[in-house]
Amino acid sequence: MNDKEGNINALIEALSREGDVILLESQKEDHPESKTSFLAGRPKAWIKADGGKTYVFENGNKTEREGNIWEQLLAFRKRNEGWLFGYLGYDLKNSLEDLQSENSELISAPDMYFMVPDYLEEFSFNKSSEMENRSGFELQEKNRIDKEDYISRVVEAKKLIGEGDFYEINLSHALEFDFSGNPLELYGAMKGKGSVPFGAYLSIGDLSICCSSPERFLRRKANKVISQPIKGTISRNGIAGDEKLRLLHSEKNRAENLMIVDLVRNDLSRVAKNGSVNVQKLFEIQSFETLHQMVSTVECEVSSETDSLEIIKSCFPMGSMTGAPKIAAMQSIEEFEDYKRGIYSGAIGYIAPNGDFDFNVVIRTAIIQNQRLVYPVGGAITADSVPEEEWQETLVKAKALTTLIPNYKNE
Repeated sequence: MNDKEGNINALIEALSREGDVILLESQKEDHPESKTSFLAGRPKAWIKADGGKTYVFENGNKTEREGNIWEQLLAFRKRNEGWLFGYLGYDLKNSLEDLQSENSELISAPDMYFMVPDYLEEFSFNKSSEMENRSGFELQEKNRIDKEDYISRVVEAKKLIGEGDFYEINLSHALEFDFSGNPLELYGAMKGKGSVPFGAYLSIGDLSICCSSPERFLRRKANKVISQPIKGTISRNGIAGDEKLRLLHSEKNRAENLMIVDLVRNDLSRVAKNGSVNVQKLFEIQSFETLHQMVSTVECEVSSETDSLEIIKSCFPMGSMTGAPKIAAMQSIEEFEDYKRGIYSGAIGYIAPNGDFDFNVVIRTAIIQNQRLVYPVGGAITADSVPEEEWQETLVKAKALTTLIPNYKNE
């Protein structure tokens, strides 16, 4: 970025006045797997899926397209050779399996959105660190699930685990707030409370997304694909070394992580070369501002002929956000939860012209529309889960947002 363009905030604000903007930001200087950031704007073409319909904007015209969402996205890529930036919402699961999303939505957002930017800049950590951390916003809690209600859902989930319906399930609930101010400044403030390797800020129409994700869904570089599921969390309150050891040696957290590693291995095996799926790292502990997390890395090789969308479809949504077995867990999530996940649990990222791609998992994310902010949080439930502790874990994960609210009762 040069002096003429100004700092990142000013550039995003300027691009927002011309249309949709997407910032993908690697905020952690010391993270080995995420060192590049992108700013994309001035879309010259876009595609979005909404309510079972697909809409395309190309050559100055907006049209409605018939047919499968994924086939439409593939055709869009072929017609528009260039970079794609956007997101995949969790409820695209319904286009991949015989599933439904019947809960009400808290925010009205497309199930999928990708744009071809006319403006694109790639930059390093040092440049992205210029983003300012201001406080031009206000948050007031509007609604959240009753603690006992969430705990009762955990108890019921454990019962179904005991009956063999599934052996792990991700249960979430949504914190709701009244929001006033500038969403971009909220994103900067969230970053100021703790940098992450897979941050993102999206301004799409009246929708703003402030994402502080520590988790990678999938990355492709040439013929190598990696996934880095997170399962296992402990709050940072005392001596970091002791906390990290406690997490590393927690049988419950290791079991949670291993179940999802096996699920991801199975998903990747659908598109991988025979015998190439490998667990590169198991139970690695990564530290963030408010918590430590257990991260594993699964990798494989794919044929150069394998299309990138086929790889993404084989693994979507990320197993860490569903549970296992995947389909059974997703069916039960719809029964346990009382809202449509939408963008939460989906993936934000890019697809390069050569087919390389990188997507995060949409967690630790504030979704804003018409002065309403929704911040979902959740966790994995297994046979060993302690319901009270599961509730507390969701509140720990909310701290990326709630620590910005004076006198917030995080209990």
